[in-house]
Amino acid sequence: MTSGGSRAHDLGMSRWYFVLLLVGMALPAMGQSPPPKERNAQPNAFVLTIKTGDVKLADDSQTIGGNDWFFERSATDIAAIEGETRLGRGAENLSLGGEVLRYNNRFRLASAPGAFAGTMYTRAFFAKSKYYFMPGSAWQPYAGAGFGVVQAFDYSGPLHSAEGTGYQGVVGMQLRTERVGLRMEYLGLWARIADDEGRKINLSSHGLFVGLSFFFGR
Repeated sequence: MTSGGSRAHDLGMSRWYFVLLLVGMALPAMGQSPPPKERNAQPNAFVLTIKTGDVKLADDSQTIGGNDWFFERSATDIAAIEGETRLGRGAENLSLGGEVLRYNNRFRLASAPGAFAGTMYTRAFFAKSKYYFMPGSAWQPYAGAGFGVVQAFDYSGPLHSAEGTGYQGVVGMQLRTERVGLRMEYLGLWARIADDEGRKINLSSHGLFVGLSFFFGR
């Protein structure tokens, strides 16, 4: 295995060690706190969720500035934080909130196989809404959508900096108790943005995330 492959493997293992840590943190709390029993009970006022997972670019070979570039499909340094509030009685299925998402992808010239020459840093800021199908249950499937700003920069490569509008779709399942929840979700991101010179880059991606949620207030 090459050094680049070893690095990607080590980062992937570290990410999943963190996932196991989240699960280990959540399970004791879930065992101590019963789930909400009343379907019409008022949902918690604010939910904070930290997430990580596996993100892959939809297009790993792109032409930018007249050159063909190859991007490492699997992202590294993946992290997200989401805040949301559930609406009041009669609309507790709905939530409104926002999310900050970050991840990195290494890249190189397609004509220069071997070591990656640079790193593309992607940052996304979304306003989003979700619909919870069983808001009063311990198991809560949900679907949602969002839109916002997506940014990419690489400091020294073909992009320098790029910014544009992005769209997000998500489906997932949450296992929650009174104050703690564990969720798994599949996320799709659609973003084709322009750099400083008007050149387009496709940042669309998809990924599987796990998260640990904390519920505050009533």
